[in-house]
Amino acid sequence: MISVGDLDTPVQIQSNTFTANANYGGIQDEVWAAANGVATIWAYMIWKGGRETDEGEQKVGEQKVDFYIRYETYKDLIQPNWRIKHTLSGGTFAYYYIEGIAQIDGRHKMTKLTATHKDSQ
Repeated sequence: MISVGDLDTPVQIQSNTFTANANYGGIQDEVWAAANGVATIWAYMIWKGGRETDEGEQKVGEQKVDFYIRYETYKDLIQPNWRIKHTLSGGTFAYYYIEGIAQIDGRHKMTKLTATHKDSQ
């Protein structure tokens, strides 16, 4: 069982929006920003292993991670097409794209976000 003391990694939940740009033809820019109501939160990360695949005629490394976060009502807003921004040492970032959301440890205690990081992103 995961305790609140295990939540030692600050992460940011981000949602994507599309904005019109100056080009003609209806092309839109994708913009990622902190999700409304869900800012920086504390998480417990469990690395679930990885694999290597071929995408677009190049090798792409893929890492699966489970993020456990404390349940709060506003976290019901998290969508599976959002991502998690994790600050690494040295000030760089890794982005994990959410694939699954599950409630664990009983109702309204913990939320598990299953996400994937690809080294080409």
